[in-house]
Amino acid sequence: MNNSEEKVPKVFISYSHDTPAHKKWVGELASKLIENGTDVILDQWDLGLGDDVAKFMERAVTEADRVLMICTETYVRKADGGVGGVGYEAMIVTGELVRDLGTSKFIPVIRQKPGNDVLPKAVSTRFYINLSEGQAFKEQFEILLRELHQAPSISKPPIGKNPFARQPSGVETPASISEGSVIPDLSKLNQDVVAIYKTALELARQGDIVAWRKIIRQAKQPIPDQLNGWRVKHEESPPVDKGELPQLVSEGTSIYAPLFSIALAGVESGRDKFNNQVSVLDEILHPKGWKRSGLPVIVYIHDAVAFIYQALHGGMCLQTDQLSIAMNLAKAKFERGYENESRPLYKIYHIIGWPDSLAGKADSAWNFLIQLPERWSWLGGLFGEPDDYQASVCAYYMSLNILELADTVTSGNEGIIAQENIRLDVPLCCMKRNKDVQRKAYRLLISNPEQVRGIWRNLGVSDSKMETLWPSWISHANKWLSSTYHYEFYYDIIHKDLFKDLA
Repeated sequence: MNNSEEKVPKVFISYSHDTPAHKKWVGELASKLIENGTDVILDQWDLGLGDDVAKFMERAVTEADRVLMICTETYVRKADGGVGGVGYEAMIVTGELVRDLGTSKFIPVIRQKPGNDVLPKAVSTRFYINLSEGQAFKEQFEILLRELHQAPSISKPPIGKNPFARQPSGVETPASISEGSVIPDLSKLNQDVVAIYKTALELARQGDIVAWRKIIRQAKQPIPDQLNGWRVKHEESPPVDKGELPQLVSEGTSIYAPLFSIALAGVESGRDKFNNQVSVLDEILHPKGWKRSGLPVIVYIHDAVAFIYQALHGGMCLQTDQLSIAMNLAKAKFERGYENESRPLYKIYHIIGWPDSLAGKADSAWNFLIQLPERWSWLGGLFGEPDDYQASVCAYYMSLNILELADTVTSGNEGIIAQENIRLDVPLCCMKRNKDVQRKAYRLLISNPEQVRGIWRNLGVSDSKMETLWPSWISHANKWLSSTYHYEFYYDIIHKDLFKDLA
């Protein structure tokens, strides 16, 4: 039998959404399986908004040749307790096992703390694969592949090229440059932003750089005409008060939604050739054929677009444990179309928090940003629940606050920190969110301490210097909040104990 006649095994991955990092890990595992000749059914790319979740689960379990049960502690607890989607899947699994006690369809995959190895009761006697941290991942993954392809391990196969986007070691395979790539037609997706996102994510995980660049061009092509159409509409009927600005901005920025989704898919993929999205911001700041005279809230719409994009980009980076990528964009220098000076993104006043199209006020811009999932339902398909989205963006702005201190030191302006009042470049409106969101954001921020330390170490600032200046910096943050919100609250800066917690 030749390769074209070989049966491709179909696998369904059942897992619980414990954390964004775990969701990312599952996506990467699925990508590795696909790159190794396995068809994978996964909610991240097979379940869309409006789909019937129960029917998806039933169909997936039924259609799959094998079912991988990713057994974290949370998954086991929910499965045994019949809680949520995982509990429903466990009921289906149990039913299948009862009908065929000899089935080997269900493969438990342990991902737990060392020494736990707990399985759901329905599969407690099954042989399992252990992909927990500290285990021999390569050997365990090979055993899993051989089982799925029914290829007994008689002799070790020759080592080929790395078939997946990013190994546990962080090493990548080269991106594909084949001109034979199949290029998706985005127009057929009818502006379904989640579908565009899933398409882009699959291309990035496959490393298909040719197809990736072509869908980026497809997404950018209609933007100038659509943006000019938006402009004509609102110049004919301009907003009469500030209350109309959020809707005006929402309409203008929605034009960029397909491009945003592709860029964010590149970030989530974790691949170096796909997660660097600096060029997207250049496209936003320099719209083709844009007339730079007229009503400011309309003329400067690209500042608002850039504000939203950098926040979504930063939030996705934090949610997928790629803080360093967020910092790279924040430190990159950009030139606004009507200025002759290039400055780091986080220091561009109108982009980082005060866009004219949102009344030039940080709190107005932040309220629009944090409520964006209510206007763009597709964000739920990328970030999860509203609290997850808010926490991701809050964590990003906390990291910018740390970056601002580090950059103040390295630029030779350390002396101003001792002054009574200083101007902060990064708005701290995230500190006005509810405490649950702030706590979740802070946990997200410090989940990878080395990346946090990298914020200042990459600028040549020592840990001891940052720790010494930190209390004064937090004091300035409190003053900023009190001044911005007119002393209406006492603000407890959630990351005030950063250095104690990192230790």
